Amino acid sequence: MKKSLIIISVFILILIKNQASIAEDWSSVYESYKEAEYGKIISEQDYENAIKALKEYQKPNKKVEKTLKEKGLNLDKDRKKIIFENPAREEPVLMLPINVSYNGKVIQQGFYLAKPVNKNNRYFIRLTQGKSRIIAELEANVFKTENLQKITDSKEKIFSQIMKNDMLKITYSNREFILETYLIPVTN
Repeated sequence: MKKSLIIISVFILILIKNQASIAEDWSSVYESYKEAEYGKIISEQDYENAIKALKEYQKPNKKVEKTLKEKGLNLDKDRKKIIFENPAREEPVLMLPINVSYNGKVIQQGFYLAKPVNKNNRYFIRLTQGKSRIIAELEANVFKTENLQKITDSKEKIFSQIMKNDMLKITYSNREFILETYLIPVTN
């Protein structure tokens, strides 16, 4: 019993000593913070030196440099000419505003490429991210648009709408049909 009491008291003493050293470390941080000169006006030379020091720590992006070199551009000289192109995609982008549940799987809020899929006369809205990562295939009700007036020339569009009954309605449309599906929001 005495041994365990001695061991515990030694352990407590070690902890108390470490607490004091931690407090000293924080006081030095606080002193550095107080001594900092925020809002100080610096010279042009100091600014250039700071930018130069930052550039030394940054590694060049080999892909960007290679792409620019292929286009005959130099990142340092032609900054205003450089426009990064978005890859051309045929699928419309769905912005999912909330986390939803479909067939027991949670689909996180975010951006998804949407594409209609017909499997044995059952229609689905396929949500993908990246080039081919399928997140979900949502079974949808289909409405043929042959009898509807064609209002727009756009090929495809998709949007979501939060309904009054706490459901999320996703509508996909193109020139041939309209797909609708309803999802249940996930509450944390």
